[in-house]
Amino acid sequence: MKQFLRMAAMAVGIGWAGTAPAEEVLRGVAALPPNNVITQSFLQYVEMVNEAGKGIVSIQVIGGPEAIPPTQQDTALRNGVIDIQGGPAGYYAGSVPESEALTGATITAAQARQNGAFELLRSAWRSRLGAELLAWNGSGTRYYIYLRDMPEFDADGNVLLSGKKLRSAGTYRDWFDALGAENVMMSQSEVFSALERGVVDGFGWITFASDIGVNRLLKARVGPAVWQGSPVIMMNGARYDALPEAAKTVLQEAALALEAKITAEMPARIAEEEERLKADGISLVEPEPEAAARYEDLAYSVVWTKLEADLPDYAAKIRPLLYPDR
Repeated sequence: MKQFLRMAAMAVGIGWAGTAPAEEVLRGVAALPPNNVITQSFLQYVEMVNEAGKGIVSIQVIGGPEAIPPTQQDTALRNGVIDIQGGPAGYYAGSVPESEALTGATITAAQARQNGAFELLRSAWRSRLGAELLAWNGSGTRYYIYLRDMPEFDADGNVLLSGKKLRSAGTYRDWFDALGAENVMMSQSEVFSALERGVVDGFGWITFASDIGVNRLLKARVGPAVWQGSPVIMMNGARYDALPEAAKTVLQEAALALEAKITAEMPARIAEEEERLKADGISLVEPEPEAAARYEDLAYSVVWTKLEADLPDYAAKIRPLLYPDR
């Protein structure tokens, strides 16, 4: 009898174990190579989820741009080929034009969540791409122009970029046009050889230019800093909705933790990057205050003027939230 009871207990245990929910495994892809600061941020998120979500949810990164071209990753996400993706929202402005508002933001990710801006963005991702916006992991990252030669200035102190050939992408096109520069559209992987061969005179990039290995080819970083980085982490909406609540909680809490970590670490990271640039012989150039203000205002006006023309109702709602006191 005792032996039977022991066997029965074992059978019940096995039965319970068999009905335990399996861990949800999400297939993830990064838009940029592993050495890029944006991809490193996405991989930090993956680590956070995999640590906190043991037995509940995990992310398996199946590759980067070599697995799926960056410009096709939004479609792959929409169609469920991948479950989760990390990369610059600007790459997908064709699918989610509202995403361009992130570039024109002057507030942090935490502030965007508090004042309702993040919810407006989240709704746009859902309606346009059928995706859940999990994190804005570019808050605090700024944009500069990097040049092979020292810049010149006009009599009013404005930096002269007219006729300069600048490596460009969708984010920069209108701004470079407004500055009189010539847009040369190319991928990040082509920047080094284009600088080396003189195909371009410089390029637009975020704060951390050292990560792409071009410092020895540069003479100047032109400021002031403008805009903010638009990297986001997004997930196929149907896949997200089908997850158990515990898995959703892990994903959302990891997103909040990542955003807070980035905001806290950003000042020290920027200072470290600037020291690295100076050590490599790159001058950190900025116009005098009045000219710097004109430069900055031009950069922001390009973003918001375009958004107001393309999506007037949306821009009217989100501009005061993301770009207050301007």
